[in-house]
Amino acid sequence: MNKHKSVVWAYIFLVFSMICWGTSYVFTSIVLECTNPLTLVSLRLLISDILLWIIILIFFRKYAIQKKDWLYLFFLAMCEPFLYYIGETYALDRISPVIASTIVATIPIFTMLAMIVFWKQKMPVKNIVGVILSLLGIVFMVVNKNMEIDVDVWGIMLIFLAVFASVGYGLIINDLSARIHPIWLIALQNTIGLGLFFPLWLTSGQPIDYKISGETVILTTLSPEVVFWGSIVILSVFSSTIAYMLYSISISKIGIARSAVFTNAIPIVTAITAFLLTGEMMSPIKIFGMCVIILGLILTQLDSTKTSHSTINCKE
Repeated sequence: MNKHKSVVWAYIFLVFSMICWGTSYVFTSIVLECTNPLTLVSLRLLISDILLWIIILIFFRKYAIQKKDWLYLFFLAMCEPFLYYIGETYALDRISPVIASTIVATIPIFTMLAMIVFWKQKMPVKNIVGVILSLLGIVFMVVNKNMEIDVDVWGIMLIFLAVFASVGYGLIINDLSARIHPIWLIALQNTIGLGLFFPLWLTSGQPIDYKISGETVILTTLSPEVVFWGSIVILSVFSSTIAYMLYSISISKIGIARSAVFTNAIPIVTAITAFLLTGEMMSPIKIFGMCVIILGLILTQLDSTKTSHSTINCKE
């Protein structure tokens, strides 16, 4: 019974994490109107680090990291936040949040391929069909009414850098999450990541220019300063801290295979958030794409318990 409850909570944590990450694309785009990507990421990680280390000092002070795990932690931080944030944040300077998030939703596809290549993992046919359907839904979300894709090529390449970094992150954390407490895991990855970003920030940072466009329809009643710092706090506390902790817990309970596939829901959250905050309209073809993604997400979860638990030493 307790094991069943832990699995249920893992799914609840995953849903909340996807909400945090789905909304982050829109808030990131808002902040980028006022400053450059390096300043945004550095502020985001700095606030997240302060929060995490306060929690650790109060509740989890006595904890030891094994020497053999430090190298893995460095590579984990190289994948996320360093390479992932570079790809994601610079991409959002070139492409819309909805397009960026839909490409990020291909993470399960590449995670599956990585598991097949590195772990010789076999996937049930239902799961494969679900992934294909989800990918098809993503295609519907990035094309216009004439079935044409009109996006910045560099933006696409940058967001795929984030995708591949996330795949690497998932493969590494799949092992580390079974040995290191999620709070310590996220605190260390963010601290190492901030150390990697800090020299770049010092050399290419820029002053914050509070100019929020009128397109942020619901936020026009607030001052640009409030919108900017409010978005930074949301990104730091929820997207860079809480979401990562809950995602790590979920991986330790149900495995990377079932956890990673939930990223298919991120474009849905992003599209809804973009509509509410910036007035970006939802076309019928995008709504259809969302429905296809949801159907694919359901199929990827069928009969996958045995598969996912065979790929990870889960905490009981």
